[in-house]
Amino acid sequence: MEILERVQATLRERQLLPPEGGTVIVGYSGGADSTALLHLLTRLQGAFNLRIHAAHLHHGMRPEADDDVRVCASVCAQLGVPLHVERVDVPALAQAERLSLEEAGRNARYAFFERLAHELNAVAVALAHTRDDQIETILINLLRGTGPRGLCGMPYKRDRIIRPLLDATREQTHQYCAAQGLPTVFDRTNLDPHQLRRRVRMELIPLLRDLSPAFDRHLLRLADILENEEAWWEYEVHSLMECGSVASADAEAKLQHSKIRREFFTRLHPAMQRRVLREWLRAHLGTLRLPPYEILEGIRRAALDGKRTSWQLSDTLRLTTDETALTLHAKPPAPEPYEYPVELETPILIPQAGAWLEARLLNAPPPSLETTPDCAYLDADAVQGQLIVRNARRGDRFQPLGMPAPKKLSDIFVDRKVPRAERGRLPLLCDAAGILWAPGYTIAARARITPHTTRALHVALRRNDAET
Repeated sequence: MEILERVQATLRERQLLPPEGGTVIVGYSGGADSTALLHLLTRLQGAFNLRIHAAHLHHGMRPEADDDVRVCASVCAQLGVPLHVERVDVPALAQAERLSLEEAGRNARYAFFERLAHELNAVAVALAHTRDDQIETILINLLRGTGPRGLCGMPYKRDRIIRPLLDATREQTHQYCAAQGLPTVFDRTNLDPHQLRRRVRMELIPLLRDLSPAFDRHLLRLADILENEEAWWEYEVHSLMECGSVASADAEAKLQHSKIRREFFTRLHPAMQRRVLREWLRAHLGTLRLPPYEILEGIRRAALDGKRTSWQLSDTLRLTTDETALTLHAKPPAPEPYEYPVELETPILIPQAGAWLEARLLNAPPPSLETTPDCAYLDADAVQGQLIVRNARRGDRFQPLGMPAPKKLSDIFVDRKVPRAERGRLPLLCDAAGILWAPGYTIAARARITPHTTRALHVALRRNDAET
């Protein structure tokens, strides 16, 4: 089937647009996929009664990004499509929010699209993810750790976001642009050999196709089955919660009184317990800030055992369990001291920080120290005694990387602009000699990787707001 017919069929079969049509914003990077989508939707404007706009986010990361904007502007002028351009300093955003560049860029794009959709009263924001992107996303989710929801891949439609190209291939979009004489741009960051998506695309998928020529079809069939089953689960969970047996609140629905009765929770099947817990927290935290599986499972098991525990889920939201209920509290508590021994290759839950820490030993430092603010590489032979993770103590001092002498931790917090609400809860990786790493901010100078390092310690902190 030709790509135009395929996209038209996807729009109709998946009911991606309202019958009356309306304004549709196309996320337009200038690459072949988004260029093809923009051109195709302009050709389908009459059939679906659409008004097409294009939205381009300048990430402030590549010297050629200004040239990309000019190419996008020329294509939009040729098509008679309004182009909206916004500039964001993604590296600065990533540093400020302690995110990877990929996560910061994604957040900036979606925020831009949402603002523009609200301004234009758009009925949809069309993104140019293809069938190939879907396969890569499912595999990446599997590699990072996911449940059934992650194996569904990207939905064709969620709220205003639609993906009309999910039944088309990347090869088709490139062929279409060539046939139509459409200029496209190329993001050279996609060639980064350390980027997981590129490795999945260039190494893993060819291997899987070699092992099973029908791999693509089988994986997408699994995703389709799981998507239907997840829709059924969602209906069942919402029906259960709406009946009033699970979550309760006072007459004014104040958050601090929101709770799940333990007696009812423990009678549910474990699969329903997990889903009820996720949906309950999703209403208060949002999808992107849901705790990862390890923390959700820790909460679930504490509730089953009737243990008194406290879990910090965000700066302002705390969850407690006891003999009678799981309860959410809106007022942040005063930080309490905590300390946990760290064992290699074993996730360490830190309820007070709403996070978990992992550490593993590498026989040699990696050739390239690609890190995010919440992961670090340390010289393993610089570690003295038992590793522990704890929060700050009065009188803590250490010498951060790049400083000539030790300094009070409280002063380092001020220098690094650590939010006050975070200072008492931030997990610090320590050994017998003191602090080794303050996640998100700095490592100790004594533990830095040097040319003489023979073994490396890789440590990572997983927070509630990590994607799951």
